Amino acid sequence: MAKKGTRGPYAKSAAQRQNILAAARRTFAQLGYNGASMRGIAEEAGITFTGLRHHFATKDELLIAVLTQRDEEHQAQQADIHGTDLLDALGELLHQVLEEPAITEVFTTVSGEAVARDHPAHEFFVRRYERVRGDFSRELTSPAGQSGGIAVPPAHAAILLAAVMDGLQLQWLLDEDVEVHAAFATFIELLRTGGSRAPDGTDEHE
Repeated sequence: MAKKGTRGPYAKSAAQRQNILAAARRTFAQLGYNGASMRGIAEEAGITFTGLRHHFATKDELLIAVLTQRDEEHQAQQADIHGTDLLDALGELLHQVLEEPAITEVFTTVSGEAVARDHPAHEFFVRRYERVRGDFSRELTSPAGQSGGIAVPPAHAAILLAAVMDGLQLQWLLDEDVEVHAAFATFIELLRTGGSRAPDGTDEHE
């Protein structure tokens, strides 16, 4: 007997969904959200338009699925990173995100538009930021986080981390000469020391 979940209609449907998400991600990366079309994504995925609509009724729904998949990938990468080690890992994540500039541009553009309560992605971004702040705060409050020590309350650090990471992405999209990684490293040092240590590592009070 075949193992449950490895064959049959469900497995084929799950595989087709992943195929569509990969095609949508490539298309959004090449053309942006506004330039992409459902018919173009169906063609990229090698399926019919009707077949695409069977899995995703609208382009908005498909976009949210792509952004959700991206978030889940990032969460999986950080699953075994705890406490203040997360601060260093986020620098690597920022580098990875900027290696996919077109998707980052779509994310940044849609997140701004989604402040409108009637925007299709509004709830996605509300829930995402709630989760991100919660995850950051829990790790920095955990025993591993407390042993590493940061100079600001964990709940405040969580808000600042989300704001600075997304804000740096926006500035870099507007001007690639912005020194994103150096600026983020300085910000992490400020979280750790509360500004008592200069960027070169010396004590500012010396």
